[in-house]
Amino acid sequence: MLGVYPRKGGCASNSFARFELMHRRRPFLVFGTVALYILGCTAEAAQRVASEPHPTWLWVKDWHSEIGIAGASVEIGPGSMCLGQTKLADVKWTAHYVTGPAGRVKTNGIPQTFSCSVTLGGRALQVVSGSYSPALPGIIPKWAHLRHASEATIWVNMNNRDVEGEDLDYWRTTVDPTRFHAYIQNLDSGELISGVRVTAPPSGIVATSDANGLFTLEVPASYRKGKSPPTATVTLVFSKPGYCRFEYRQLVLNPGVNSLDIFLEEGTGTVVRKNRSLSNRGGWVGDEFLMLGESAGEESDGAHGEIFLLDIEPSSYQGGWMKCTRRGAKAVVKGRNLKSVEIYWYSTGTGMGLYPPGKAGPMRKVKTSPQEDTWELELPDLMTTDFWAQAIDVNGKTIKSMDLGNVGCNIEH
Repeated sequence: MLGVYPRKGGCASNSFARFELMHRRRPFLVFGTVALYILGCTAEAAQRVASEPHPTWLWVKDWHSEIGIAGASVEIGPGSMCLGQTKLADVKWTAHYVTGPAGRVKTNGIPQTFSCSVTLGGRALQVVSGSYSPALPGIIPKWAHLRHASEATIWVNMNNRDVEGEDLDYWRTTVDPTRFHAYIQNLDSGELISGVRVTAPPSGIVATSDANGLFTLEVPASYRKGKSPPTATVTLVFSKPGYCRFEYRQLVLNPGVNSLDIFLEEGTGTVVRKNRSLSNRGGWVGDEFLMLGESAGEESDGAHGEIFLLDIEPSSYQGGWMKCTRRGAKAVVKGRNLKSVEIYWYSTGTGMGLYPPGKAGPMRKVKTSPQEDTWELELPDLMTTDFWAQAIDVNGKTIKSMDLGNVGCNIEH
């Protein structure tokens, strides 16, 4: 399920602009009927999408590895029931597809709601969820979504196993590497792009997308050891002649699989995407996009504000929570060209968006240098689902930090 928003602009613009995206999360695991919907669209936008003759790429992916399943046989029919949720005795199949080497097949269109049956080598696969992502050529920012092709994804449980729980102290104790992967697609057509060079500077780690557009890049656990998630990040750079250079910044080195959405635009120049979620999935506050000119340098207006880091000191990271480890813990922001900074959050149980966020500040600037300034604020007792810093820069623009998500500072005396 995803949100849909307006867009404009191009990759080789010499002016710099910022956009925010309410990014798609992987769909929830469900045990009832499976329906695929477009959410967040206005009626006018939905009608425009429905009327445009865009092809649809139908994916079948494993829920656990998020890798496409080649040779999967897919039956499509009316309704909203899929194999594993019902016996499908009353469904009349109207279309049949077999996925190619990448785990997908090109179709002339898939209904936004459908029934399905998926088999592999004659073995039925349990369908656990699905998602539909329409072609939306007028959406900002355009690098987050295919422009002239839609995508429908059927998530299956290859081995019929339950979703595994995570060790509460997984971040600190595991030696598993961080594994980034994605099927790199052409922004306009959705065609898979081979031969894309993916680098993780300054580590020197390099990967290249294969014939199916798939890349996998592993970062050893040593790069995150002794760090909190907000401080253990990496930038991935995607490059191939004929395409805009794409920089994906501030990706958190979460151990295990980190699946990304990567769409490259033909042309010159540099596109920058800044991750704003500890999960690398955009969260509710959305990622930030910058359009640069043909050079790969910094943004043209060097005096713009920027937040490099939001962290909590002292804290620990357990079970998806940033936890203050003593009373008087502080929020720490590092940035440049900022006039004022405050902390915002949504408390647990309040229903995000139903009430205004909590707020504390202004933060106090405690250190200044030519490279960055440091701001601090002692935190009150709180339990949050979203936690971020928001600043006003020297130009009067609002700047947001990464969303730390679940934060707990509720320590008894």
